Amino acid sequence: MNIQGEGVDQLDLNIIKLLARDSRLSLRALAKELRTSVSTIHARLRKLVSKGVIRRFTVLTDYKALGYEITVIILAQVEGGHIADVGAFAAKDSRVIQVYDITGDYDLCIIAKFKSISELDSFVKQLNKLPYTKRTVTSLVLRVIKEDPSSPLL
Repeated sequence: MNIQGEGVDQLDLNIIKLLARDSRLSLRALAKELRTSVSTIHARLRKLVSKGVIRRFTVLTDYKALGYEITVIILAQVEGGHIADVGAFAAKDSRVIQVYDITGDYDLCIIAKFKSISELDSFVKQLNKLPYTKRTVTSLVLRVIKEDPSSPLL
């Protein structure tokens, strides 16, 4: 993905890379690292936020440390025209990390984290009770090989 043609230059990309590693970096620290002025960094950040390139500044949570030992991938088949409805239902649950509208045999891919099998069971049963859900297939993640949403495609 090359976003430089969209009004984003190398300095912008460098700012994004640094913030992806640590969103708590101050303007002064960014300016020092990138050898530019604080006012330039401030203006660039305002531009990146207003353009929607940076949507928010956040933390990277260690879910296991919070007791969420179970990660699952749930694929759902949904009656046509209601993918957004089922997706919105899933997205409202705080344990759901991502919801994707996908191609192929299934319509939605839901990534979620649970503290127990009974929590997972309850969620899947609620999902299957929705009038537009045809069927679901749930896969349990045995081992995380890579899980880093801050890893930019730069």
